[in-house]
Amino acid sequence: MIGKFLEDDRSSGFLQKINETNYKFNTRGLLFGILIYNLYLIVDSWFVPDLIGIDIFMRLVIVSPLLFLYLPARHFAMKARPDAIAHEVIHALGCMLVVASLMYIYANARTTAASEYYMGVATVVMYMNTVHRKPLLLAALGTAGCLAVFIIGMQYVTVTSEEAKLPAILCSIGISLVSLFAAYRIEGVERKDYLASLREKTLLARIQSANAELQQLSNTDQLTGIPNRRGFDAAVEETYRSSGRPRAVILLDVDYFKHYNDAMGHPAGDECLRLIGNALRTALRNDRESQDFVARYGGEEFAVLLEKCSQPDALAVSERLRRTVSDLAIAHPARPDERDIVTVSLGIAVSSHRNETIAQALGRADAALYEAKRQGRDRSVLAHEDAEWVVAQLHSGPEPVAETSADRARNKEAGR
Repeated sequence: MIGKFLEDDRSSGFLQKINETNYKFNTRGLLFGILIYNLYLIVDSWFVPDLIGIDIFMRLVIVSPLLFLYLPARHFAMKARPDAIAHEVIHALGCMLVVASLMYIYANARTTAASEYYMGVATVVMYMNTVHRKPLLLAALGTAGCLAVFIIGMQYVTVTSEEAKLPAILCSIGISLVSLFAAYRIEGVERKDYLASLREKTLLARIQSANAELQQLSNTDQLTGIPNRRGFDAAVEETYRSSGRPRAVILLDVDYFKHYNDAMGHPAGDECLRLIGNALRTALRNDRESQDFVARYGGEEFAVLLEKCSQPDALAVSERLRRTVSDLAIAHPARPDERDIVTVSLGIAVSSHRNETIAQALGRADAALYEAKRQGRDRSVLAHEDAEWVVAQLHSGPEPVAETSADRARNKEAGR
């Protein structure tokens, strides 16, 4: 029955919560109960003075040390399983042991003053069900066990008349049932609080999950499936704020994409961008560490962020990306030059110090991209950190040419 009870995830969670919230209170409750149990020695010195020696030995030497076993039992039980109930089973057995000790003294009493001694049993049951909180099922089983010990022990009591024994038993059963009902009400309130808390946590988790999904959607380009400009800006801002190591930004643009769109149609243009975005992401994942990524920066332009990257590394990655797009061999019959496939031009800006802002790095990368366009496209151009532009020609083409401010202005006028 108990195993089936624990199979319910909500019951398991509830038991874990009860164990956690009642940890300190039940410790104090145990100490309080043991104290009250031993203070009854004062009562016994009046009711059963002839048994006080045995009484002291039983309470202080045998029962009390055994009751303290609850503390290490709880420690190891909860360490093995947060929703454990084994320690509460031990506590219920301890209460039965207390009842047995009381009934032993009661049965050996010879003075009529001890005729009402059975009321101590009711006190134990009340304590077990209301002061020291445990699951209702265990409380019911513990109560039944205590009453069974009490009823059996009553057979050996001589100071209480046979006529008074039945009312005493019925009175103890009534008190036990009342305490169980109180335990039921308390657990009902605790379960309602737990379920309300669980609903709040579940709702909060769903809201957080939905927010994370919305955040992911807002930072993802729906056409290509890679980060969009918003996602790229957020990642770059974090990288430039926290990193003291060299990092690089690469801007790349699809060459003559307007001609491709006009000739092949927008659906073909979208498919072209999807293929390029996926190829860039795959090439970057295979070539660099996982924290580096590519994003669609806008239209036919893509942006790449490289962390912990030197100039030679940035050039190597840029060329890797350029060749990856060329290897796709996407037909481009509308190109005005002699090429017949889709290619990309790339501008690279490497920042080796913390003073440069992301806007400055992107500006240098954008200027280097214009230089790549001016020099014939399908190439990578590196922008020096001191704003002197040097063209890195890693395949056939003219020698590097430094771009002047006038050149930049004319290029931006002419467009890409």
